[in-house]
Amino acid sequence: MESYRMCLFSMALNKVKFCELFGVEIAPEHWPCEGLSGSVVFDRGPGANYDVEPQINWLGELELTPVFSGQSKSTVESSHPRDKNDLEQPVVVQSKLNFVTMARREIRQVLEDNLGSDATRRMEEALILAGVKATPIGVWNYWSGRGRDSSIGMQFETAVRSFLAQHPATIKQDAVYFYGRKYRSPELEATGVFDRVSKDSVIQISVYVLTMCVRHIWLDLNGVLYELDMVRTIRTLGGERDISLRKLQEIDGLRRAEVAKIMEQRSALQQVQRDAFKHETGEDWQAVKRIKGRPSKSAASKRDKSDFDRSRGK
Repeated sequence: MESYRMCLFSMALNKVKFCELFGVEIAPEHWPCEGLSGSVVFDRGPGANYDVEPQINWLGELELTPVFSGQSKSTVESSHPRDKNDLEQPVVVQSKLNFVTMARREIRQVLEDNLGSDATRRMEEALILAGVKATPIGVWNYWSGRGRDSSIGMQFETAVRSFLAQHPATIKQDAVYFYGRKYRSPELEATGVFDRVSKDSVIQISVYVLTMCVRHIWLDLNGVLYELDMVRTIRTLGGERDISLRKLQEIDGLRRAEVAKIMEQRSALQQVQRDAFKHETGEDWQAVKRIKGRPSKSAASKRDKSDFDRSRGK
């Protein structure tokens, strides 16, 4: 279901912004299509559970394939590639790409198809006479420029709230923490929300997340949507920010397991060092003695007290 919702999210967005979420920079003319379709066809997989609520005003029609009817979309099913079976030892091919790099590759594939695919079968005489380039981009620009574009626009903030998944996060004094990763933005800092968090305390919140890439997250605070960027340090490597949510959760799990292991070993390590200190010095770790009288004050402490009294007008 996450895949279906992310697909709708990609349809709704301006493609320059959508590609930026994966770290890909494109020009507006390379992928001008923007907006949702008023009619959506889902198969009887996770898409059959899509929650069609009355407030979804962009969706005019939702079609599902009939139950137990595999040939209902035969033109689609027949176009799927088929592999021939042989008697050789089976071989498993595993990609070297992670989720984010796969998404980047598919974005580049779309750009390649838009700019270089043969669209002559969709070229009517009027388009040929108008000198339209026989590519998907050329055909789209021609008809869209004449008002033959039925896509339904949606604001970016609305698309985030409508299609992206929500996950728990926390606000601390220095940043928003999401599975151990820190996020900030100048706009969020200007709200003063970090100043309202006391030391060693947190505020529990929910954030919107693009599951395929956690380069950014979005926080809805008092009805305003803030886009937060990952906080990078000089130790952050170039590709660390572009990972999927699942990979981030895996890293956070490993981090928590390591912390638990250290806490479990800490008592034993402390006892070893205290026993070694006792053996070396003959004294306990917290050995003290009591002396009658008040503690002597150094010249530095006297100066500090004098400055404090002077600041209070004494």
